[in-house]
Amino acid sequence: MKLAKLNKRITFQRKTTVQDNEGNWVEGYEDAFTVWGAIEGVGSMRNPEVTIAGALGVRAPRKIVIRENKQLKHDMRAVWNGRIFDILDFGYARNSRSYIEIICNEVDING
Repeated sequence: MKLAKLNKRITFQRKTTVQDNEGNWVEGYEDAFTVWGAIEGVGSMRNPEVTIAGALGVRAPRKIVIRENKQLKHDMRAVWNGRIFDILDFGYARNSRSYIEIICNEVDING
């Protein structure tokens, strides 16, 4: 992996539970860290459209590559340019201990 390909600022967020103004506990996300990375498509899907909570959405598989980061956890999500990526799995890139490949689904909900 050439460093020049890591040209997107990607923010990783962790799940958190906070109390809203009415005293209810709600799940949300908070920024954990931001790094330079690359986002690549992983093949194509015949029908990536799904229904999520009654809204038509799209799930598209993607691969994100970043430099090694010990803060990365499986229950996080990545955000880049308003786009959301749910992390499915990650591991070291082939023949490298310096880069991590993250397999994820890009989730777009059109409500």
